[in-house]
Amino acid sequence: MKRMKVLSFIFILSVALVGCAPDLVVKNLDVTWNAVEKKARAEIANIGNKDAGTFMVYFNGDEDPVSPNHRPQVRYNIPGLAKGAAITLDADFAPLAHPDNDYLRNVYKITVLVDPKGMVKESNENNNVKEFMLRRKACIDFGPPPPAGTLYGSPAGNVPGDVVMVAPNGIEMFVYDFRWMGGGGTFNLARVEMPPVPFGTGQTINTNNLNLEFDFSGVGFPVSEVELQYLDLGGFENLGVNGQPVPIYAGELSAAPSPIAGVNVSVTSIPVPGGKTGTVVLTGAVQKLRIGGQEFWIDNVCAKE
Repeated sequence: MKRMKVLSFIFILSVALVGCAPDLVVKNLDVTWNAVEKKARAEIANIGNKDAGTFMVYFNGDEDPVSPNHRPQVRYNIPGLAKGAAITLDADFAPLAHPDNDYLRNVYKITVLVDPKGMVKESNENNNVKEFMLRRKACIDFGPPPPAGTLYGSPAGNVPGDVVMVAPNGIEMFVYDFRWMGGGGTFNLARVEMPPVPFGTGQTINTNNLNLEFDFSGVGFPVSEVELQYLDLGGFENLGVNGQPVPIYAGELSAAPSPIAGVNVSVTSIPVPGGKTGTVVLTGAVQKLRIGGQEFWIDNVCAKE
């Protein structure tokens, strides 16, 4: 009987001790994200019944694709938070814009994490995160996978109109004939590889007298913008949007017409050894993009809501 009383006392004491702990949460998260301001404000509260000691708060700008060296993150070191108390923190991401993160254009979501290092023992460790979606985004970045050296087109036994890749996010990639400026065309190859001049992120795809078509109808959201990065080391390019123009535009990418099928076309470029690199941005209701070149590489083809 005495043993049972002791065990009961230990159990009650254990429950009381477990319940007497801080509990840190993100109560509110507001985000302002436009051409001028890129800010987030979060209310951090301790809803537990014990004061919290030192902890950290991270504001993460989640990216797709992830920038290799300048991932946007704002950190706070909080010296402590009393039980029942709350604080408001502001994060300004604008100073973190950098060419490596495409001037924050890759950010699609803001995530706030409280105590990411586990510095505070809490009664509930599963309520420390809050997210704010800026807009949905789906990309193809050419891996790996697939491995470097993967071929599409004639050497791979493909024929025009073949689907050669279906990304997990629903983007389909097809191969089509490349059209000459004077009429007619050819069906050569595309190869996944590291580019001869650095651009993009990791592996890219080289189109050599072949067009790639990207179908965004399976991404699960209405696409209002498509962006890609390119490297042009010679020759001319093809460009088509939603099946227009017919025949496809053939010429210098920078001279492509705008709009095409009601979609605005913007091309930027900067010189690099042997050619130029830059971005193509399509703004409007984009269902399909067809693009290719002669000595032409592309990477990070992204559809945005």
